[in-house]
Amino acid sequence: MEQQKKLQILKDMININSTNGHEEQVANYLQKLLAEYNIKAEKVQYDKDRASLVSEVGTDNGPVLAFSGHMDVVDAGDVSKWTFPPFEATESDGKIYGRGATDMKSGLAAMVIAMIELHEEKTKLNGKIKLLATVGEEVGELGAEQLTTQGYADDLDGLIIGEPSGHRIVYAHK
Repeated sequence: MEQQKKLQILKDMININSTNGHEEQVANYLQKLLAEYNIKAEKVQYDKDRASLVSEVGTDNGPVLAFSGHMDVVDAGDVSKWTFPPFEATESDGKIYGRGATDMKSGLAAMVIAMIELHEEKTKLNGKIKLLATVGEEVGELGAEQLTTQGYADDLDGLIIGEPSGHRIVYAHK
């Protein structure tokens, strides 16, 4: 995938106002994006305007590694205090600014792009990679709880969460 396309995916995600309670538009965007590459994705409805997304690439004959990230962002507050508009991805000095640019739409975009590239390159995986894009992390971890309760995490052998960690490798938290 071309670098500009990767950046555009992140910008598109930032441009979606997915303030906690309104994540379904991001799920719709990612589902459509994955479908463009012939990757199926299932929306898991949590509530009105709230849906998590589950997708996978690979085979059933090996371990399952999950990529997990949340689609919600915290409220932007007083937007007049923002240097750049919160829901309008802006490039400046080689960086992309906007609500969720780091927490955690960039991590989620990277995971989706990795899945697409593995699928497109027909990489032979000994197992599968599963995407768990969740609602409600900023308030209550609701989507993670729902997906776990409904069995979407039952087959996982490992889990990578793309949450920013201040340039530290964190092997477990929360």
